[in-house]
Amino acid sequence: MNSIKLKRQYLNAQKHFDKAQYHDVLAILNRLLDVQKDPRHYALLGATLVKLKMKAEAAQAFQLAGEQNSPHRIKYLREAMRLHLSNGDDISLLRLGKRILNEALADPDMALMMSAALMRQNLEGTEAFRKTLGESTERPHRQLAVRSIKLQDRSDEENQFILDVFAKDRDDKIVRNFYLSVIRDSLNYEVLAEYEPILKQEIAAGDFEAILDEVSLYNIRWCDDEKANSMAGAGRGERKPWHGPAKRLSMPHKWGDKLRIGYLSADLWTEHAVMKAFRGVLEAHDKDRFEITIFCNADPEHLRDHNKANRDEWGKIVRIRDMTDDEAADAVKAENIDILVDLHGHTAENRVWVMNRFTAPVHATWLGYPGTVCNVDIDYLICDHTVVPETSIANYYEKLCWMPETFFPNDAIHRPLPRSIDRAVCKMPKDAFIFSCFHSHWKFTRATVDLWIRILTEAPESYLFLICRERFGARKNLLKAFTDAGISADRILFGDRVHDYAAYIDRVALTDLGLDTYPYNGHTTTSEKLWAGLPMLTHKGVNFASRVSESLLNALGLPEMIADDADDYVRRAVHYYNNRGELAQIRKRLEANRFTHPLFDAERFCRHLETAYTMMADRAKAKLPPDHFDVPVLSPRNGPFISHEA
Repeated sequence: MNSIKLKRQYLNAQKHFDKAQYHDVLAILNRLLDVQKDPRHYALLGATLVKLKMKAEAAQAFQLAGEQNSPHRIKYLREAMRLHLSNGDDISLLRLGKRILNEALADPDMALMMSAALMRQNLEGTEAFRKTLGESTERPHRQLAVRSIKLQDRSDEENQFILDVFAKDRDDKIVRNFYLSVIRDSLNYEVLAEYEPILKQEIAAGDFEAILDEVSLYNIRWCDDEKANSMAGAGRGERKPWHGPAKRLSMPHKWGDKLRIGYLSADLWTEHAVMKAFRGVLEAHDKDRFEITIFCNADPEHLRDHNKANRDEWGKIVRIRDMTDDEAADAVKAENIDILVDLHGHTAENRVWVMNRFTAPVHATWLGYPGTVCNVDIDYLICDHTVVPETSIANYYEKLCWMPETFFPNDAIHRPLPRSIDRAVCKMPKDAFIFSCFHSHWKFTRATVDLWIRILTEAPESYLFLICRERFGARKNLLKAFTDAGISADRILFGDRVHDYAAYIDRVALTDLGLDTYPYNGHTTTSEKLWAGLPMLTHKGVNFASRVSESLLNALGLPEMIADDADDYVRRAVHYYNNRGELAQIRKRLEANRFTHPLFDAERFCRHLETAYTMMADRAKAKLPPDHFDVPVLSPRNGPFISHEA
């Protein structure tokens, strides 16, 4: 076939394409490609296959077009990458991008696709494309540039990058989310005073554009609106299968004599805050009735340097850190798990997307994330009636499993009791009244700091001890908020984090009254204050994260430490400052209640949890869909569940 005839045939194929006669196009191109591997022929083949909804084959055709000598080579390869991305074929996209890496690094569209694929596969390397994306004039490019940054672990350079990208377009609500997240971490209350009213006005008006793309965990750090909490992050990540629970119930499953429970987490090493709560439950499981498998995503460095237990005693360990989500789901299925329990929600190092792959008849979430988990196929949220009352049901994707006393377990066996040490060791004034908060500094919202200012003003000879890293200017900004309000800098005592747990508990016990944060209460830190014998004050909240301390204080028999509202919180704090004998009596009762009340009774909590699992499994065995239920409470104990010397 001579060149003129080839050209006529190609033009004829184009005419058929314009008339949507796609099968005729394929017939002509099949003959042409047998004679000449022209890039235009492959490109037309790709376009035709797209029209026939054969996108995977179309991607290959455009890739072949780009592999030929052509002035449109990059255009063809860009289209191949776009099709790979839309097909979810990240591996093919990344392989192709690696072959033209120099071009991809300089081209914002290709940089976007490469970054998106790397992020979906949880792979490193997005930082290589960040500058190109950040300098683009297109919003989607800049948005993905900041999305590629892991906020919790960001460097100084990444922090500045977010600030710089936002400065280019202050009307971009998506980038604004990341900007305000770093501003909150730096405790820059002056900037927050400008923007948070805008956010609240948007929510009140039903404008959730920014919320839908916000990192879920960062939303609940500042927002106490349960509806907004439930929507935060809904525009990110995967979409859960709408028929998930029904499909899982209909799948063949062999139930055994024991219930097979799988725990999915990266926090399964003893020095992690979650394990301070969870370890006692793991060790208390009834091995005659329950078979425990841990699907561990933990960093090997944490396991090497920060774990003091023989983890094999907790159950079978299946390492999934180096697995894809599909591979991890296959690992769960291989263990024939009856109930898979996610311990992360939308927190760092999570693998929640594994649960969108039909891994077990029952999926549950618990402990690691104080809220509903959007976009994930989960049947049950394990909670209690304090953190999630029945009035909140409409704002939760999951059915609610209400534990009888508290949703939050604690371990009394592996926790040391505080030792008596001198305040001078921790640079605290010897005879002064010291309020304290040992929470992470990102919980220090302006609303919380304003309450502390009121307390310190009305308790003029008191001090406030805080943990606040000097990073991104956070400590400087926090101190400025106090001094601007007339509180002397000398009255704010800063401490650094103490990695020795016994020394940490000793220091907590040296202070007089713990103060909670709002809207994100203490969880592990509240428990640690109470274990150290420190009375801690909170006030009632209106969403999960702001009700946690109320749940823990009730489980320890200290309802008087739960204020009705913010004003009552200030009033009670000042009252105890002025009535130290009364506070001493509360402290004495607290110290006794640690060994008799449910909060630190891991064995009792485990029995309740096992009842919850059994009730979930019974519904699944009967092919009944998940539904809300209460776990019945055990009879009260007659005495201490552990000796005071433990």
